[in-house]
Amino acid sequence: MIESIPYLSLGNFPTPVERLSNLEDALGFKSLWIKRDDLSGPLGGGNKVRKLEYMFAAAESDPNADGRKTLFTIGPTGSNHVRATVVYGKASDFRVECLLFKQPRTEYSETNYRTIREQADRIHEVQHMSTMFARYASEQIKTFLGIGEERYFIPAGGSSPLGSVGYVKAVLELKSQIEEDLLPEPRFIFVPVGTCGTLAGLIVGARLAGLQTQIVGVRVADWVVANPWAISRMVRRTLRLIGAADADYINPRRIELWHGDFGKGYAIPTEASMRAVALMAEQEDITLENTYTGKTVAGLVHYVKEHGWEGEPILFWHTYGGR
Repeated sequence: MIESIPYLSLGNFPTPVERLSNLEDALGFKSLWIKRDDLSGPLGGGNKVRKLEYMFAAAESDPNADGRKTLFTIGPTGSNHVRATVVYGKASDFRVECLLFKQPRTEYSETNYRTIREQADRIHEVQHMSTMFARYASEQIKTFLGIGEERYFIPAGGSSPLGSVGYVKAVLELKSQIEEDLLPEPRFIFVPVGTCGTLAGLIVGARLAGLQTQIVGVRVADWVVANPWAISRMVRRTLRLIGAADADYINPRRIELWHGDFGKGYAIPTEASMRAVALMAEQEDITLENTYTGKTVAGLVHYVKEHGWEGEPILFWHTYGGR
């Protein structure tokens, strides 16, 4: 069923898998690996490229839009998702309109914000996340009622069942790499959880691929957004979209979500995330940031050591793709 879902090729796939030998030694792990989705696209990588391939194809085929199509998306001012939507959308001949809320300033978020301001066709800004979601709903209603121009709406983080299909397909890609002996089957895969779409796709993909791997989400967003019930709902909707027979019930209690490295809030660095960013750069010359991937590597270390699983094959799925 996945093969029948249209997508617009944007990325460079498969992305490499590599052993983190130096970091492995520094942490006392036996088998530590990385999936390099930071290299997923020519205009900047990250986990959004796989999602946008499916949503751009849906936008292109939208029968209600005439002429050059407009994408409308939302996120914080330093959003990786909004940056990717703007950059890849412009390269794919879409107009791109975005609605942003203010987030704490960091070097990487300011770089993203600058790119968004330079390339988006239109930007709306509000102060708070709750205001953004209310305004987003209002804009959808206006389009539904035929008020103003036709727009294709892409949700926060690109997280929808259609976007999650990109990560179902990604696990099938990973399975091929396992079968080619490029890495062992991971006992655990660690990924950041913000708007839940990437994690949901990985969970569905692991089920379809027949992997025994446990997918562990490291929560980097507020509980109201990133929680087991939101994730299980996205899993069910993704399973239904691809026509899976077992889509009716997903137990939220079976979803593994690590909360210990969220810190004081979204996009606020922790001491552990800053250490993780520095250690990855020092040991492997790989760039992380403090909102998503730094906290995820910190959570990976804490989770594995707390449970005594240093000897197991561990995979960190690298989702940051800033340039």
